[in-house]
Amino acid sequence: MAKIGMEYVVSAELTESTTGGEYTRTYANGRYWGPSSSFTGSPTNADVKDYGDDRAVETDTSMTGGSLSVELNENTLELESWLLGHTYDQSTKKMICNSADVPPFLGTGAIGKSRRNNRTVYKTVVYYKTQFSNPEDGLQTKQENTSFNHTSFSGSIFECEDHSWKESQEFETLEAAKTYLNTLFGIS
Repeated sequence: MAKIGMEYVVSAELTESTTGGEYTRTYANGRYWGPSSSFTGSPTNADVKDYGDDRAVETDTSMTGGSLSVELNENTLELESWLLGHTYDQSTKKMICNSADVPPFLGTGAIGKSRRNNRTVYKTVVYYKTQFSNPEDGLQTKQENTSFNHTSFSGSIFECEDHSWKESQEFETLEAAKTYLNTLFGIS
């Protein structure tokens, strides 16, 4: 299966709770990020071996965390303030960053496109619990030709209280994949 593209990066605020031994994970206030050019999740795995009798008798390769990078074509201050817990004033279009701001935990997902047997397959990738950090402020003069620059958001991937951290699902149409993410993240 050849990967041929991606689109529709979305996030939503995560709430985890355990009541009577029953774990629930819910999402609210979901948002579409806008056109994005890349979405890269990189899990970090343990690599521990227990040796006995001159051989490995036990191993641990479980997920211990990870990083998520999203390259956004056009960053808006409203989206950045929401992702990072900063203050945004809608009337003045001003974002104020404070060192005491705490980025929220978010579920974050995207849709990847692949070709399989001459058909396009749409696969949602959802990281259940992520948290982003402030992006670089990269500005550049035009020079002789226009250069398109993007904003890269880097974040961390965490496991939830029930130890789950990611899901993927295949769909036959882009609309079905979008509907699934919209429903999961409460996007109308």
